[in-house]
Amino acid sequence: MQKFTQKWTIMVLLEQMDEGAEFFWKNWPQHITLVDTFAVNWENSNLLEKLETLIAKQKSFEIVAANDVYFGSIEEPVQVTLFKRNEKLQSLHNDVIELLKKAGAVFNNPQYIGEGFVAHSTIQKDKRLDTGDVVTVKKLDIVDMFPNSDGLQRKIYKIIRFAEE
Repeated sequence: MQKFTQKWTIMVLLEQMDEGAEFFWKNWPQHITLVDTFAVNWENSNLLEKLETLIAKQKSFEIVAANDVYFGSIEEPVQVTLFKRNEKLQSLHNDVIELLKKAGAVFNNPQYIGEGFVAHSTIQKDKRLDTGDVVTVKKLDIVDMFPNSDGLQRKIYKIIRFAEE
């Protein structure tokens, strides 16, 4: 039997979902990952409150879809749409990463944080972004990667809205 541990990710959902909504791990809603999978103790660090304070100062902003590329391996390529480099998105990513690091977060893929961050959205069977599409970033969605001790499910743990949507 596969062993799972409590992990999280922070994203910008491009589809409307409510806090508490769950989905199967293969059926991700369309999204942009702001912080790839990590482990952290939310309770002992007041991290959620600190994150809410950080995000409460944020104003919504737009990002623009660029070109399609493949991520992953030759055996299992994943087609994604990249976003044009955006200073506001990079700054938001950096600020959230810094806060998580101070709380002792351990990142599954540290090579994809900071300068390694590449904003993208996975192209799905029936959903995709096209070159030139504009996305308004106005909230962050924290996803529980192991809700109710089920590593095959995902759950929208918390939605944190920007001060100005």
